[in-house]
Amino acid sequence: MGFRIVLPHLPNANANPNKRSGYARNKKFGMYNAKLAKAKRTDREEVIATVLEQGRPDRPMKKAHITISWHAKDKRRRDIDNLFAAMKGSIDGLVDAGVIADDSGQCVPSYSLFYVEGCKKNETVLDIKEAP
Repeated sequence: MGFRIVLPHLPNANANPNKRSGYARNKKFGMYNAKLAKAKRTDREEVIATVLEQGRPDRPMKKAHITISWHAKDKRRRDIDNLFAAMKGSIDGLVDAGVIADDSGQCVPSYSLFYVEGCKKNETVLDIKEAP
């Protein structure tokens, strides 16, 4: 059993952990936290809506492997660890939509991460497969 979600963009810039250091230097913690919370909420809601559009699985996967592929139009250098951290809201959306039981290490013991540059369009692809 597998499930695929294609988001027509790269992760939300306001969810990127590198933004935090810039705000910390300027001592605008409150502003950053509000932007971060909004970015996570928006990402979560987008995944839920996408799952409902496609059709929710019969049951949440109790143990899953998630593969995330980021496809970028440009050849800009991006840190995969920051892209992954910016996916927190989207992964939470998988739980809320009933694709996976939860996002703990027991339920999702492994991830595969891929970054591809020079693509025709920006997108984020999440492939969720039941793990043994």
